[in-house]
Amino acid sequence: MLARTLPLLSAAALVGAAAPGVAGCKRVVDAVRPPDCALDPSAPDCAPSSWPTTSHGANSDPWLVGHRTVITEMHPRVLVLDFQNGVSADSARATAARQIAAIAEGSRYHAYVDPAAPAFLTYEIAKVVDLTDATPPIGWSYPSSTLLPTAATGEFDPLPLFSSQFADLYGFADPTTPTRSLSLCELFERGIINEVWIQDGEVPPRRAPLSLERKQNYDDGETKVPDSFAPNAGGGGILDDIVCSVTVRLAHMDAARGPGCDLEVRGWEIESMWAALPSLRTDALAFLNQDFKKRFSVGFDSWADICDLGGTPCVEYPTAESARGTNANGTPWSISPFLQGCGSTKFPPNATATGDMINATPVDSRCEHFGLGDGAGGGDAYEPYTAAKVAALDQMFPDCGGGWQIYWRQSVPGYGNRAKSVDGSAMKNWWPLLFY
Repeated sequence: MLARTLPLLSAAALVGAAAPGVAGCKRVVDAVRPPDCALDPSAPDCAPSSWPTTSHGANSDPWLVGHRTVITEMHPRVLVLDFQNGVSADSARATAARQIAAIAEGSRYHAYVDPAAPAFLTYEIAKVVDLTDATPPIGWSYPSSTLLPTAATGEFDPLPLFSSQFADLYGFADPTTPTRSLSLCELFERGIINEVWIQDGEVPPRRAPLSLERKQNYDDGETKVPDSFAPNAGGGGILDDIVCSVTVRLAHMDAARGPGCDLEVRGWEIESMWAALPSLRTDALAFLNQDFKKRFSVGFDSWADICDLGGTPCVEYPTAESARGTNANGTPWSISPFLQGCGSTKFPPNATATGDMINATPVDSRCEHFGLGDGAGGGDAYEPYTAAKVAALDQMFPDCGGGWQIYWRQSVPGYGNRAKSVDGSAMKNWWPLLFY
């Protein structure tokens, strides 16, 4: 465990009001799992609904599992923490709004062929908290304020964010004891917030991790495993040593980079959550191209297993339906036919290296047809993918292959999809799973 240095808590002001109705929110703890609306859509409680509702707004609420098929839109609440000196709360709010718009666009299932596709996932800002220094100490050289929690090593330390000292800075009064402030765990558990976004302007080691998530574990029947959490479900590190009873997610926010980079980071959450959701893992690994060992009988599960982070070419495509390369021990491998799924945040369908977002080589994929069974013999149809397919989106959502990030997200099985799971059942909308 890191040795922690709690910052002095006297140099900050709170900016922004809580979202309407937040002060009265309470977490409803379900003693038993509610009815599954997929099995009994005529049940009284199974009318189409947005989320959160007046009674259900917390992450990991069993209501989400039972009502996932009737949720028509989601509006998770985010708490924005502004530690970057010189950046006003209004500016941080504007950056958050930019990212909210990008995430919403990415949640429009198959919007590249259906302009009327609705946004399913539209975040709302619960509050922006100004944690900057009004006047930094003489000689202070960091972009972030003196309030940024760090360990003795100088690394960002998330654990103090859950302390009573920071609770007072967040400024959410306990409705039953107004003189006491709700802690970060309590804000998550009561559904007052569903995520935290952190702006600090830093570089490692002081920079907040890009994505951290401690996710509730579920069994094969999508029932919560009591007191069991996956501490690395965010894909950007480990979040442990906290005692919150629901899924907790922290993400970094960077105004200096384009919205595509934020989408990539939040895509890690999609890629990494399946260890906590075993009943849904097979379909997910197929879509994400993380099942190559089983599907193609090669020595690796995904391109990430054989490709370095520096962009060294590691895959080539002799044809649109074949792939080949060389293992670390020098032995060649080849896949033909290369009947892939879609891809991942760092590997579009035709990527030859990590982060290869501009490749013009056509390679067949089923991004637009995943689970639809609209191809030969009842399988999914394939069509060529090149960077040209997302060029217009790249202009709208620049940086880190933003066009691909949007296209990839719009290909994720979402609201209104008609796809089938590998077992023949109706494919679930994946977006509610983020908040299981």
